[in-house]
Amino acid sequence: MKQTKSQLNRLYHPLFSFPALLLFSLFFLMPSVIGFAYSFTDWNQYLPDIHFVGLANFKQIFSERISTMALKNTLIFAAVTTLGKNVFGLGLALLLNNKLRGRTVWRAIFFSPAVFSTIVVGLVFSAVLHPKGLLNSALGALHLGILQQKWLTDKNIVMITVSFVEIWMYAGFHMAIYMAGLQSIPVEFVEASLIDGASFRQQFRYIIFPLIIPSFNVNLVMSLIGGFKVFDMVYVLTNGGPGFASQVVSTLVFRAFGEGRWGYGTALNLMLFLIIYIISLFVLGFFRKREIEY
Repeated sequence: MKQTKSQLNRLYHPLFSFPALLLFSLFFLMPSVIGFAYSFTDWNQYLPDIHFVGLANFKQIFSERISTMALKNTLIFAAVTTLGKNVFGLGLALLLNNKLRGRTVWRAIFFSPAVFSTIVVGLVFSAVLHPKGLLNSALGALHLGILQQKWLTDKNIVMITVSFVEIWMYAGFHMAIYMAGLQSIPVEFVEASLIDGASFRQQFRYIIFPLIIPSFNVNLVMSLIGGFKVFDMVYVLTNGGPGFASQVVSTLVFRAFGEGRWGYGTALNLMLFLIIYIISLFVLGFFRKREIEY
């Protein structure tokens, strides 16, 4: 009897995890494997049969100007937004972690854009960044006409413009994660450094930053993944324009599937997955070795 009960106890956790594993396998793992297989085919709505074409789809990706431009734009967007979200997020967290009057209200204000719909944010900023919109009008009223730009129609700056809208939206979200890291630092460490006469720069370099590396690690990986997977912000603000100047990999995938080039679209998706996986793995491994336990 005891042996049977012990066997049931061992089966307890696997049995209760089985439904979740089944759903995960059915709706994520299986489609991923099937998509991986289809990326090596000529799956197309205009062809009656599916044929194995090897690496032809991937050769096409790196030979077409639009796909290389989309990959370049995705890399630019991921780099700019990752830097901006973490710099502004950490700066806001350091500022609002102090005993300021109304800091709870300010925290809520800076965090609130992250809960808005991306579509709503995109539509609002489409009006703000219009050549005759609020931003250029404000610059003109301040006699700063030299700074007026065609923010969403100039192919030289459109990706930077879209990147800063993304930073505005999510900097507060990353601030909240940094805030959690800052508030987990023992007060005694900071007080001891003040007694020793350490400046804020020295405190940040030798105490604060080493102890919030887990938060930095999470923010860095999340912002990188979000940057590489961007779709909705670009789609709403520019739809990949002007021309193909702000086309990113996800909008190109959307376009490929819309045109019925499903094999090519899955190949693009697979390439994006591999880029995200490799970079995230490297970043996690690099910074995890530098985490400090206390």
